[in-house]
Amino acid sequence: MGNATDLPIAEHATDSHGATLINFALFDLVGKALTPRLRDLTRVTLVRDDTPTEIAKRYPHAGPLLGARWNEDLIAGCWPDLLRMAGSLKYGQATASLIVGKWSAASRQNTLAAALKEWGMLRRTVHLAKYLSDPAFRRKISRQLNKGERACTRCAATCTTPSRTRSPARTWSSRPSRRGA
Repeated sequence: MGNATDLPIAEHATDSHGATLINFALFDLVGKALTPRLRDLTRVTLVRDDTPTEIAKRYPHAGPLLGARWNEDLIAGCWPDLLRMAGSLKYGQATASLIVGKWSAASRQNTLAAALKEWGMLRRTVHLAKYLSDPAFRRKISRQLNKGERACTRCAATCTTPSRTRSPARTWSSRPSRRGA
């Protein structure tokens, strides 16, 4: 949000560091997709909508992964405020860095922060269900991230490697410094 581009950005791929509950929630609320490549999937809490026994019957393999009960009442009670916050973000009334920073630092006692994190848990669960079940989706995310990582690596190498030129005697010498120029 807020970056000047002519491209219609609908999806953002990231590694685990960018996959916070706040980010999952906000991306969904503004109509965009956060598609991270997550590591340590055994440490991620996924949400369920029923009792553990019923979930284990319906999803025998995934049941044990669905450890937390989704608090639908909390989301329903805060839904107008969540939409208002997303509208402020989407239409430039507040910056993404401000909203993410404030809500990430808010305690679970704040009802709106708790609702935002709860919505993020639901969206992360949906993302992981697709991520784990669809190899083409996983490859697409990896391709996007690898392309970005290659560009960053090239940029870093260009910025940190000293420039060298060949002299007429075919030996390498450092390029003159431009600091004094």
